[in-house]
This record gives sequence, C-alpha cells and structure tokens, in this order.
Amino acid sequence: MFQTILCPVDGSDHSMKAAGVAAELAAKFGGKLILLTVTKEIKMTAALKRYIEIEQLSGEPQYILDEYTEEVFKQAKAAAREAGVTDVKTEVRTGQPARSILNYAERNKVDCIVLGNRGLGDVEGLLLGSVSHKVATLAKCGCVIAR
Repeated sequence: MFQTILCPVDGSDHSMKAAGVAAELAAKFGGKLILLTVTKEIKMTAALKRYIEIEQLSGEPQYILDEYTEEVFKQAKAAAREAGVTDVKTEVRTGQPARSILNYAERNKVDCIVLGNRGLGDVEGLLLGSVSHKVATLAKCGCVIAR
C-alpha cells in the first residue's frame, strides 16, 4: 500500500513525532522512508549576524544549518531503526517548504506524506505552521498529519 513514504522533518517535536509515525508505516508495509528537510535560502541580514554573535555560533549560516540538519536526520533515522526500517534516504532542498515537499513527492512517486501539524516557525527558517495544511490540501497522494 505505502511503498514510498515521505516525511518532512525540521527538528520540531511535531516533525519528530511524524518521523516516528512514518517509520512505523514504512515498517508495517515494508516500504522506503524518505526524510526531507526544506530550508529557505539564507540571506545574511543584520538580525541573523546579531543572532549568530549572541548565540556564539561559529561559521557561516549555511554551515550552522547543515550541522543542525544532520542532527535532525540522526534523530529521525534512530526512530526508523527502532521501528525496524532499513531503507531510509535523506534529502535536503532549498525553497518554499510546501511547494518543495509537493514537488518532491510528485517527482519521486511518493505514496504517502507524513508530516507534523506544526513546524518550528519562521525564525528557524524551516517548515512553517501552515505547511501541513497546504500539503494535505494539494498533495496527489495520501497524507497523514501527526499531532
């Protein structure tokens, strides 16, 4: 039924719960799990520079984001392993989150998208709260919203 399951993750509690649900579905149906993170294009603004200084982060914003993304994927993959899923792929895209998720799902013939009902918000520049509504409304495949 669900051979290819897409789960957008951003590190929020809701997306990590969605990763667990997606992993359970992939395990149950013997499917492939794709973890996807979508980020906005990073523009070095004065506010972002100030944030980096305050938080005492080192490196360019993209480097910091890459480290964060790796940690998010690590946690989501752990949930997949725990559920017994062995076929896990990770993808990173830059762009508008809902559009990027929908485009990825269509191009890769995804059977089901599992996502959290809320993301981190605009400050983090990752999945936005209204993304789940847009994806569920416009997707051409099944959607599961984890709460």
